[in-house]
Amino acid sequence: MKQQAEQVLGAVGARAWVHAVDLDSGKEVGYGEDGLVVLAGVFKIPVLVELFRRFGDGRLDPGARVDVPVEGRSAGPTGLSVMADPIEISLRDLAYWMMSVSDNAATDILVNLLGTESINATLRELGLTRTRVDGTCDDLYRMMEEDVPGGEGDPETLRAARAVDPERALQSGTPREITRLLAAIWNDEAAGPEQCAEMRRILGLQAWPHRLRSGFTEPGAQVSAKTGTLRFWRNEVGVVEDGGRRYAVAVFVRSDDHEYRRPAADACVGTLGRLAVDHLRSAETRLRTPATARAATPERIRDHARSLGAGIWLHARDLGSGRTVGVGESTPVVTASVLKVPVALELARQCVSGEVDLTERVVVPDEGTVPSPFGLAAHRDPVLVSYRDLAHLMMVISDNVATDLVIDRVGKDRVAALLAGLGLTATAVPQNCAEILAGIDEDLGISYIDDERQLQGMPLERLQALRALAPEQTCRTTPEEITRLLAAIWRDEAADPQACALVRGWMGDQIWPHRLTSGFPADDILVSGKTGTLPLVRNEVGVVEFPDGGRYAVGVFTRTDDPTPNAPHLDALIGWAAAEAVAQLRGERP
Repeated sequence: MKQQAEQVLGAVGARAWVHAVDLDSGKEVGYGEDGLVVLAGVFKIPVLVELFRRFGDGRLDPGARVDVPVEGRSAGPTGLSVMADPIEISLRDLAYWMMSVSDNAATDILVNLLGTESINATLRELGLTRTRVDGTCDDLYRMMEEDVPGGEGDPETLRAARAVDPERALQSGTPREITRLLAAIWNDEAAGPEQCAEMRRILGLQAWPHRLRSGFTEPGAQVSAKTGTLRFWRNEVGVVEDGGRRYAVAVFVRSDDHEYRRPAADACVGTLGRLAVDHLRSAETRLRTPATARAATPERIRDHARSLGAGIWLHARDLGSGRTVGVGESTPVVTASVLKVPVALELARQCVSGEVDLTERVVVPDEGTVPSPFGLAAHRDPVLVSYRDLAHLMMVISDNVATDLVIDRVGKDRVAALLAGLGLTATAVPQNCAEILAGIDEDLGISYIDDERQLQGMPLERLQALRALAPEQTCRTTPEEITRLLAAIWRDEAADPQACALVRGWMGDQIWPHRLTSGFPADDILVSGKTGTLPLVRNEVGVVEFPDGGRYAVGVFTRTDDPTPNAPHLDALIGWAAAEAVAQLRGERP
């Protein structure tokens, strides 16, 4: 394992600390497993444990309501931290947001409620003597600001910051101790059995697929995990369940590069986790070689997709010169959740015209909602949330519950009129999310909950025949039309400039780094996008903005005959193909 790990790390200029343990046999393997590391967002697991212990012994009511005003929220790139209006939510649903998208605002509410002394006392009780939580996310940001004012500085100043030094950081631990904590949760030792089961459920709902999960692509593999990201550090810890076996894995990677977007470094977290688990089960690990090219031709893009077992339809448009490049760009394609772009535009348009008050709040019930892998469908309790924040959830994490509430408010007929007025005759939104999923229910004879793991063992021909995959029977567009729509939004031509700005803001906050964004890893490149996923379908559309002023609308739609839900090579194909098309438009050469 050591030799392969060093090969992986050498390719990205990084160091790592790794530990994995078979939760059934007790067999373990490590690589710097007792070294002290910066936990970053991984510290939220001890917070989760302390919270659920209090739920279990009655000191806290999991359904207790919390009013979260806008003022005073902890900063962060996701979740309540970036929502625009007050929210009323339960304690256990705060825990969901803390873990699923690493929400700093939700985390700090809970840390301040529990107290770090109690969190650390629980860690000691569970035998973790070197793991500590000595502050909130807000405290961490203040420390970073003191050491690196404005958040920017030369590399040496950044490396010297206390927050990235395990000895001086507010939250630190070791890989071995973190796998011990995970083992306690999976073995019902961290709290009562009911509370441990709920913690496992929440950890299984984490949104990020680009680190640990990317190493485990088998159809039956389940990865329940928590990421951590802070400047040089990219971490993820979790439990991998596959073939009846359970493996607790902790991977902490420190890169020499402080840029936030480094897909190669993210991917090595999954690779190192896979190396460790394969060592425990005496299996060989085969390392995948990433695609390399520059300004690949449309034929090369199509051929590479075919080599991965996928069809690809693509269009890229230079918003300055109007130059374009395409691969089957006039072909009708299924939008999947890309349908949410025109829905968001119509909501923004109605807001500016005074028909919709975005600050109006609605009660979202805890049951009877449309299935969704992320967001409001995972709540245990009702939540009071504004239409503005519903739109944010719809675009940022592709929340189906939020989407259908927005569609109900604006009307499908108004979305159709908007598209017609823009001359987008091949683009249509005839269904909401509930109707798309109901069609899959009917076609397959199951109760589909928007989780492709349900489709294991389903005959491929039945999946291929789904109405949800036939453009003429569902929400549809063409790659060329979607880039025309994006261009109109970015040029303030699709609606009032204020409405267009709202849509650009929502798309700019999207959290997924594993598709379109993976093709543009530099932090000074802005990627605003919207993913779309259905069985056999992976899409993303968006606008890529370069520091030299270049702006490029891109739509990438793929379809495969592989029903495996976790396919990082196909996700990466989207970013690679988009980057190649944009490189052509920018005149870059191999």
